[in-house]
Amino acid sequence: MVDHVPLYVVGLSKDEPANEILSSKFGAALEKAQQVLSHIIEAKITVEYQNPEGSRTHYDATASVKTSDKTLIYTASGWDILKIADDLSRKLEGELPKHNDNRQRESIRKREEF
Repeated sequence: MVDHVPLYVVGLSKDEPANEILSSKFGAALEKAQQVLSHIIEAKITVEYQNPEGSRTHYDATASVKTSDKTLIYTASGWDILKIADDLSRKLEGELPKHNDNRQRESIRKREEF
C-alpha cells in the first residue's frame, strides 16, 4: 500500500474553485506517478495570478515535486486553470518510464531457409 503524498496549493484561497481543480487533477497524476516513483516526499503548486477583478484572470503556476534524490519543477501559464492543471499533470506523467515495444531483430541463425 502506497502512502498519500502531501500536496500543497499556495497562492489560492481554500474555497476557490481553481484550488480544487488543481488539487484533484495534479493529485491524480501524483498517485499515478507514485506507483512507479515511490520515493516522492511532497508536492507543491505555487499559483500567481493577474487581474483577478477583471473579466479574465491570467494564471502562472509552478509545480515542484520533491523526491528523495531530486526536485522536479514544472511550469505552466494561461487564462484557463483547467488547461494549466492538465498541462502540469501531463508534464509529471511524462517523467514515468515508457514501455518499450522495440524488439530486437530476429537472429539470422533462427530464420527458416526457403
